[in-house]
Amino acid sequence: MRTTQQTPNRLLALAALALTLAPLSGRSQVQPAQTNQQTQLTPAQQNALLLRQQQAAALQRQQQAAALQRQQQLNGANRTPAAQNGAASQVNQPNQANPSNQANPSNQANPQRFNLSNLLNGGNANGNANANTANAARTATPNPATNQRQAPQNNSASPAATRIATINANRATAPSGRPVPSRTFAGSPGPAGSTEATRNGNTVRTAADGSILDVHSPRNGMYIHHGVDGSKSIMVDRPDHSRVYASSRGLQYVQHPYVFQGHSYDHRTFVVNGQLFHRMYRPYTYRGTTLDVYASTRYYAPNMYQWVNTRASTPQNFTWPYTSNPPAWYGHYRGYFTPDASYTTPTAWLADYVLAASLMGSYKIESAAGQPAPPDASAPITPEVKKMLADEVGRQVQQESVEAQQVSQNHEPAAAASSVVQELQDKQTHVFVVAADLDLVDPSGRRCMVSEGDVVQVVSEPKSDGAAVDAVVMASKGGVECERAAKVEIALNDVQEMQNHMRDTIDQGMADTNAGKQAAKITPAFAASPPPADNSAASEIEQQQQIAAAAES
Repeated sequence: MRTTQQTPNRLLALAALALTLAPLSGRSQVQPAQTNQQTQLTPAQQNALLLRQQQAAALQRQQQAAALQRQQQLNGANRTPAAQNGAASQVNQPNQANPSNQANPSNQANPQRFNLSNLLNGGNANGNANANTANAARTATPNPATNQRQAPQNNSASPAATRIATINANRATAPSGRPVPSRTFAGSPGPAGSTEATRNGNTVRTAADGSILDVHSPRNGMYIHHGVDGSKSIMVDRPDHSRVYASSRGLQYVQHPYVFQGHSYDHRTFVVNGQLFHRMYRPYTYRGTTLDVYASTRYYAPNMYQWVNTRASTPQNFTWPYTSNPPAWYGHYRGYFTPDASYTTPTAWLADYVLAASLMGSYKIESAAGQPAPPDASAPITPEVKKMLADEVGRQVQQESVEAQQVSQNHEPAAAASSVVQELQDKQTHVFVVAADLDLVDPSGRRCMVSEGDVVQVVSEPKSDGAAVDAVVMASKGGVECERAAKVEIALNDVQEMQNHMRDTIDQGMADTNAGKQAAKITPAFAASPPPADNSAASEIEQQQQIAAAAES
């Protein structure tokens, strides 16, 4: 089964915002290196000191999170939604050499020095921009950092990540029950007390209070889901392998199979405020679960990818635009996310880029619901989480570099090799930014959710049935969202969509740098003449909404 929450909500922000920024003269410069006393210690002493610092920081965060949780309970906090468009903020890092268009090992230019000296020109300074419907690129609107983080001086990210993931994992009150497994809604267990029954040929899952959670109609392949936030989504998988996704909250799309030179693709057309955008994916079936793996339409020569994974000798200051006049989305999430003020690697910069773009998309979706914001985020994004995200960005960039070499040699990248399944089998820690609203169940059997811009850590390979993975919530926005360190089960194709979201946003981040603008591009054959957006997508979505309404009535 394909779950109902697979849509990359970031495109909602893309439809309304251009990719231009206000220039900031003299605000980005190289910062002198700070003396680091740990460099005088032995590696063992450094690791021990780092461990003690992380444990102390973890204890402090645990206490703060518990206090915030108690305050939210007293205030009856609800989930964050809000009300305005933010603006796009794209950043450039210059590359002094033009990569060759031949992406092969023999063309390994020396990695270019990491530099944050230039910004894009254009745009305006008040957080608003005109719609850019010609390209469906990602938008990111980060703002000034108020807590600059110090990167650890060793590469022990995986053990640290494991410790973070289990902080305060059992802080919940006595469990009210256990999640209820489901075969019909694979990879999506129900809350404690939920039941499934057959009604008029449909499978209906109801909560303990009798309210309807999910409906599956095998006659037309339709799944209907009622979210914990009051939203309603519809997913229809058809025999011809096309799909329609409609939702009362967020993006909607129609997907059709597409074959090019004997290779299969899935072509999605997104409908956003009457405008159309489209993306390409490579389908891949794993143990009965069909995944759509992001298919990049633009690659670079090897030295571009080398540059992204280089480290500067000293931290470099970087000021994100709109610091003096923050757009609405950033003010809304200020307690949850703060970008850094300096970076030592492009991957760390890209991690903030992905987070900011995701939160902008989440804000635009939440604003439509018109609900009040919670008093504060109970599980904000910590420096440790950012470090893990930067590491994950580096792995995604490395995977793209492998694909780039294959494309340069006229080989089609294998969807299986690029999928999240393959990635999760490398025994490393993997952290993903959530791509869309997902309803989950915590260990006590209570419903909770994650939304775009939250962060989860996947702690298992796909389960034996191939439908789900185990994960831990690393950062969430509060209210009805899952608490930090909640252990949850996430459908495998939802995790695939998280990987897709990160790959897509990282691609745009690289393209928006001066290095990306100057680099020679490698275009896959299928992207040279892709199919146009499906002009009938809006009517197909409306038709399925009517069918679903009739089915539930």
